[in-house]
Amino acid sequence: MNLRFITCSDARENLSPVQVVDLLKISPLAELGVQAHAPRMSYGEPRYTWMQRVCEVAKISRTPVNIAIHVNFTWCNDICVGIVPSEINSLLRHKNSYTFQPVVSRIQLNIDENTKMFDAEKLAKIIKGWKKFEVILPFNKITKPHIEELKKTGAQFSLLFDGSYGAGILPEKWDKPAYNDIAFGYAGGLSPDNVKENLDKISQILPTNYDTWIDAEGQLRDRYGAMDISLARDYLNNALDWYKQHSK
Repeated sequence: MNLRFITCSDARENLSPVQVVDLLKISPLAELGVQAHAPRMSYGEPRYTWMQRVCEVAKISRTPVNIAIHVNFTWCNDICVGIVPSEINSLLRHKNSYTFQPVVSRIQLNIDENTKMFDAEKLAKIIKGWKKFEVILPFNKITKPHIEELKKTGAQFSLLFDGSYGAGILPEKWDKPAYNDIAFGYAGGLSPDNVKENLDKISQILPTNYDTWIDAEGQLRDRYGAMDISLARDYLNNALDWYKQHSK
């Protein structure tokens, strides 16, 4: 099993942009996940201003870093019917000054039971236009019908398995990839304390050279519900320690 990313999700504007970019410099596998939705990240809101600053800091970093936006609620619904919010477009324009690659490289569309309007053809057109970005959708019993529709369009996308539907609960078992031709990642209840144990379990269900990623969110929060940078660092270092011991 090859790890592509170790994602720390739900960084917020309480953290300094320099602080989060420095966190990502721990490893080329480290990734920051930022929740993007209206009104929290609308023009003029603190999170939008903060996220623009994070991108500016990342742009001038000689060490390229990985950032993903996790799009929720009305913005996610808009994209699923072919409308990309201008705030999202503004974030995707940032490029690293040394590599010229996008600062935000992955876009996760958190479709769920509230995603009533879903136009696979229109979404596929957007995805095909985002050639430099990886698009991720959650995979579970609720989203599977939409995934099947999208798959028929020929659009290239990845899937994230989270059996707890974003509740941050460890599954009884990790599922094998649902499709042979779609990249599959794993989330749900991962923490600094249990990440090694669960990487063991995930590696046992995947082919030897399978490329995957893991994503932690709920177990990285402080008592106020925001990301704890110390917990994120411990999670990253523990996952990296496991990977160093198990990679060829």
